Amino acid sequence: MNAELKAAFTLIKPVCDMIMVSPTVDLIKEYTLLTHELKKESLQELQQYMLFPIITHLQPNKIEGKYEMQRLLVNAMKEVLDSVSVSCYEMCIRIELTLAKMALDKKRPGMIADISEELKLSAMQCMTALMLNLETSLRLKMIKSHAPLLAQAVFVSVHMAKLEKLRVLKLAALDSVLAHTCTHPKLTDANCMISNPVLEDVVVRMLGCILPGLVSTLQDVAMCSNNPGHAVVVMALNATHRILCMTMNDKHLTNKEITIADFIKAIEQKDSPKYVRKGKTSDLPKLTKEWFDMAGEKLEIVVRSLVRLGAHEHFKVRKELAVLCYRILSECNNSMLPSIPMCLDILITLSGDPYSQVSSYCTWARSEYLSKASPEMVLNAMDGLTRNLFMVLGSLPRVLNNIDSSRKLSSLNLLEGYVQELYAGEPQRLTIILSSSQGYSKLCDSLVSASAIESDLALLNTDAIRDVTAAPPRTSPWCKFRHLDSSDCVKKFENICRLLGEAECGQLILDTLLETFAERRDIELVYLMNRIASAPKSTPSLAKRVIDTYIEEDVWYLPLKVGNNEPPLTDEDTLDETIYNPRAWSKDSVPGLFEGAMEVRYTDISYQTPRVRHSEPNSCRTLRQAQRNIVQCCLLTEGLGLMAKRLQGEFQPYLLKTLCMVLERVGSRYEMLHLSGLKAINDIKIACGHNTVAGLIASNADYFTNEITRRLKKAWNAQSALEILTVVMEFSDDTILEYMYGVVEDMLVRSCDKYYKKSLYLYLQVFRTFLSCIYKWFPEFTHRPVKPPDTEIDVLSDVMEYIKSEREADMLMGTSEEDAKTVEEMYADDLKRKEDDVLDYDDTVTNETPPLPKHIEVTIMILKRCINFISTEKMDDAIMTLEILNLGFPLLRDFENELLPLVHLCWAPLVTRFEDSNTTIVKGAIDLVVTLATLSKEFIMHRTVKEVLPQIYSRLQKLAAMSRLKDAGSSYRFSPRYKFQLSALTALAPLAVELSLPETALEEAMDCAQPYLSNKQPKPLQALSVQFFKAVLQYNYGAAWLHLRRFCNNSENLEPPKNEFIQLATITGTPYSADSKEFDNNIKTIFDVQ
Repeated sequence: MNAELKAAFTLIKPVCDMIMVSPTVDLIKEYTLLTHELKKESLQELQQYMLFPIITHLQPNKIEGKYEMQRLLVNAMKEVLDSVSVSCYEMCIRIELTLAKMALDKKRPGMIADISEELKLSAMQCMTALMLNLETSLRLKMIKSHAPLLAQAVFVSVHMAKLEKLRVLKLAALDSVLAHTCTHPKLTDANCMISNPVLEDVVVRMLGCILPGLVSTLQDVAMCSNNPGHAVVVMALNATHRILCMTMNDKHLTNKEITIADFIKAIEQKDSPKYVRKGKTSDLPKLTKEWFDMAGEKLEIVVRSLVRLGAHEHFKVRKELAVLCYRILSECNNSMLPSIPMCLDILITLSGDPYSQVSSYCTWARSEYLSKASPEMVLNAMDGLTRNLFMVLGSLPRVLNNIDSSRKLSSLNLLEGYVQELYAGEPQRLTIILSSSQGYSKLCDSLVSASAIESDLALLNTDAIRDVTAAPPRTSPWCKFRHLDSSDCVKKFENICRLLGEAECGQLILDTLLETFAERRDIELVYLMNRIASAPKSTPSLAKRVIDTYIEEDVWYLPLKVGNNEPPLTDEDTLDETIYNPRAWSKDSVPGLFEGAMEVRYTDISYQTPRVRHSEPNSCRTLRQAQRNIVQCCLLTEGLGLMAKRLQGEFQPYLLKTLCMVLERVGSRYEMLHLSGLKAINDIKIACGHNTVAGLIASNADYFTNEITRRLKKAWNAQSALEILTVVMEFSDDTILEYMYGVVEDMLVRSCDKYYKKSLYLYLQVFRTFLSCIYKWFPEFTHRPVKPPDTEIDVLSDVMEYIKSEREADMLMGTSEEDAKTVEEMYADDLKRKEDDVLDYDDTVTNETPPLPKHIEVTIMILKRCINFISTEKMDDAIMTLEILNLGFPLLRDFENELLPLVHLCWAPLVTRFEDSNTTIVKGAIDLVVTLATLSKEFIMHRTVKEVLPQIYSRLQKLAAMSRLKDAGSSYRFSPRYKFQLSALTALAPLAVELSLPETALEEAMDCAQPYLSNKQPKPLQALSVQFFKAVLQYNYGAAWLHLRRFCNNSENLEPPKNEFIQLATITGTPYSADSKEFDNNIKTIFDVQ
């Protein structure tokens, strides 16, 4: 014994002796410190001496039940084992038996002893340390002679990982499993294999005895729903592929040629009473071809169960599952043939994983396997993919019809991977597969079910005002999927459609979709055709065929309204629509003319059946049908834009066929149709090489005007013509104005027809757009200089002006008295003046009035026509009419001779609108009166005071009591009454100032606005009342000052200013503060008094 070993022995001996006698916590701590201080060489030599007292006290009859002391002793043993290489076989067996008995209890469920979790953790860690630091020779001997003991340790470890709840304990137990099966990372190389062939052989034979139970328990650990975190699942998968691929590796499968002797031996074994039938693997000789085949079939169940982890939320679990599958493909390709398609499925599915670490690895693994596998194996794999493809297509609707988004995405990833693999290479295998056993029909039916689109009541929303120049939508809000509930699922499904469109069989897939579309007009079919035909690398003929289908009249034009019970038009109103409207024709067979003949007519008339008159030939029977029709129209419109982007320059021949149809959708009242048209027109603009939509329209102006005029001549096309015209005007500039004059004048005439009144709203929309464009094209109408109001107020200015006028009158009276003439002189002067008038004649030439600008003439015509629609019963038409008049009258500001007659003409129907119960209409009427007052001033003052203002006053006075104490959270603020109060109080100030109301009428207006100065009223109404009184102070300071003085009714004294002309007395009562606190703050705000 050398000196260092002696010194080490001298240090450790007293501690070991005392532990042998009676172990304590302090002694174990000192023992552990000495273990860390001693050199490894000394520990290696003294390991048996140091471990002996601990092993002795860990025996069941020594300190049984003292779990804390046992834990400390086990931890001390682990510290020693971590620092040495175990060289004593007997000591190794004794330690293994002691720890196994400590953790094992055959009487309990799972045979896990009822000890503390801390002690179980220490035992697992100590067993792992023992097996990792065992010398190779001892390991070989132990596996050969004590395999049952190792199997028992593995059983305890794996069941502890399955049944325990503590995360650290689960991980330690799995680590122990790897150590006892010699598959631990410290015992294997970079390829997870044992480098020593002798040791590998005995390990594989040992694992062959416990493989089914071990792998199935690891599967239970990985699939447990209560696992604390992802680390346990990752380690369970790691242990699975290390043990599985170590045992089932193809290199253990001996391939020898079958001879006649083998057949004779097989027959003899079958006749033997000890013949083992299929299904019992326990008696089969291990590592034979039969055993590998049977084990491969059993292990398929395990792999099939692990497939669900492909949708796990943590990417490290998915990555470890991909490693497992690749190792099975590359190392167990022959021994686990039943599991190969599933492993390939998992790699294909995870190739589309959102995490690049997972997707890149799976893509590499998939290509690596297919490139290195033999042609026979690749063919078998492709056959498996072919079988699974139809299984996936059949199960896709069922998988998508659940709430698990991750599972949906996995299924779509799998389908995408199948398509990618099967259409790679020449010729494409996908074409052959789908051509057999109605493959195209199955594919299309599955895709239709997967892309089911929801119909919503909001799809039928209409916008009274919409902006066609707004940015196009980036998404498709009209397309809400029932099953694809996440953006990732939608993108993946679109990518699948793109791949199908770019495949060789894209034409055949489109043929199937078109045939199905001819049978039933499902909106899902339109969506699929859009995505398949617009694929970037698809054949251009796909897009052309889709366009030809979409622009057919019976496909493009669908009824969007639910049929109502309006009475049909009589012969006095117009002609029978079912005769001259080709969209209303229906096919009718008329048999019985003579035997063997049949006549087909399109007039809905037969010889035996009288004419059946349809009240609504272009309407939907149900609301659901209308919703699905509008979705289909949106998809058709979007599809034209997608086809244009695909065809680029080749779309030019279709431009004149489709552009008006798209612009018609842009001008639609339906919000979704408008958005889809906006998206399509911008796509067409890009495809045709224009920077703006206006440039696209300008290059086709002649065509537009001709098309609009042609459609206006046909009553059933009037609606589309008006929608197109509206959009063209909003997109264009003044260069198109000359084209518009004739069209608008023709519309003014046609809008008088009773039948055309059915599309009155569209006519009004065109008129409104035209007037808006006038403002846009002639900016001088919108940039009028406004004279700022004079804010300086002098209280005595009226009095001083009165005194000055009196003095001037006295001076004139004095002058007239000095220049007085007699009656005779005045008579002579009159006669002379008459003679001069007779002799004198005016030879000046009167200048002719210049003609009105063309746009002003058209504006006057529009206003005259719209005045007739002020009293219309339809709310939308009435609102739009008031907006048009409010927009058009300011254009006539400089043409008073034309303005005032129109004002007079519209007054009578306008006054009746103030009696309407609809708040929006009354608000529009108030706005129009304010506009007329601004333009015509005193011309309508007396009529306004007599006919309009009393109605406004009466309503405001009644509503003042209702709006008291209605705070910001009150439902009253959302009521029509509150909206009327806002609009009426806003209009009072401009009406008072612009109409120059006399003091009596002004006093009535102030009496009406006075209650709204109360702080009990809503704050917006208080603010409007304050603004009204401020405006009246600017207009007539004296009247407002006196009114507020009487209203405040206080006893404060107001000292008058000094003046050299008159002497003023002190006034009792001021308008600057109110006695009531309810009004005081707003009164001070009017005069800006703090």
